[in-house]
Amino acid sequence: MFQNRRLRLLLQFVAGIVAVYAMSLLLSQAKEAYVTSTLPDGWAILRPPHEVSALMLDGENLWEGGRDGLFLIDRESSQLLSLPSGTPQLSYVVDILRDREERLWVAASQGAFCLSGGSWRVLGTVEGAPPGAAKSLFEDSSGAIWIGFETGVLKYSDSNQQFFDRDSGLGLDSVDVILEDREGSLWFGSASPTQGGLSRLAGQSWTSFTSKEHLPHNTVNDLLQDRQGRIWVGTGFSRRGGIGLLSQGSWRQLGMEEGLPGEKVRSFFEDSRGRLWVGSEYDGIVIFDDDRHQVLTPEDGLAGWEVKVMVEDPDGVFRMGTEEGISRVESLRTVASFSGVKQ
Repeated sequence: MFQNRRLRLLLQFVAGIVAVYAMSLLLSQAKEAYVTSTLPDGWAILRPPHEVSALMLDGENLWEGGRDGLFLIDRESSQLLSLPSGTPQLSYVVDILRDREERLWVAASQGAFCLSGGSWRVLGTVEGAPPGAAKSLFEDSSGAIWIGFETGVLKYSDSNQQFFDRDSGLGLDSVDVILEDREGSLWFGSASPTQGGLSRLAGQSWTSFTSKEHLPHNTVNDLLQDRQGRIWVGTGFSRRGGIGLLSQGSWRQLGMEEGLPGEKVRSFFEDSRGRLWVGSEYDGIVIFDDDRHQVLTPEDGLAGWEVKVMVEDPDGVFRMGTEEGISRVESLRTVASFSGVKQ
């Protein structure tokens, strides 16, 4: 009798868990259906993946990466495609690159991976790569591949590999973003909340930039050089940060008074019309168009509040990777026209 009572209580407990899970699933589906039905014309939310940190256009396809690994999408239909044979199981994919030799590079928590000639390989100590997660990828004007790691940055070419760390001039540990400017100087940003910063390599000379003089915050999340030649440095951690802007040799700082929706800057993108998009961590994305600006949030149709990465395809369709999937935007007219942002 006592055993029967215990079994009955156990069954009731399991039934309660199942009921709570089913209700949660139904509410999630109802919310998804409501959000989808209320999106502006020309907008769509694409899932999976549910968290997107990397996007790369590749002909008629789109590579996507995030917490759940690597994905390949048909650009026109938005349907998931099969990954190349032998693709490793990856997680926390943060960057994807197709180089001039048609090799595919992927930065993930398991390291830096390269797909060449149909075969995958992971860079190891033979190539000069340290153990641990790869954080960023960049191909410079000479064709060398720069790979950011948690302990420095690797310059990789078929004939030579060179690793830079804090003690060899880099002045940083983690390298989370890389940029080459018009003059050929390389910029390296660290998003570490405690030891972040910005370094520039011009020829053989290193220069460091910090919040003491140049930046609103030492945590550097993204870098961009716009068509005017200005360097934009997106910074911030938690609710503190802003933009460091280098123009004609002078630095200035931009924050919410200049139109940012929040203080932490997560990403930059300059579109084909010269508009600057600035993604935030918690407050959506703002579009700057000359002296006008427009903020977009999930209330306007964005998939999530944190805009981590953005691309524009040859047809003028925008895709924004967020913590809640991808926003696919064919037109801004249904949202941004009232603000004065030009279409």
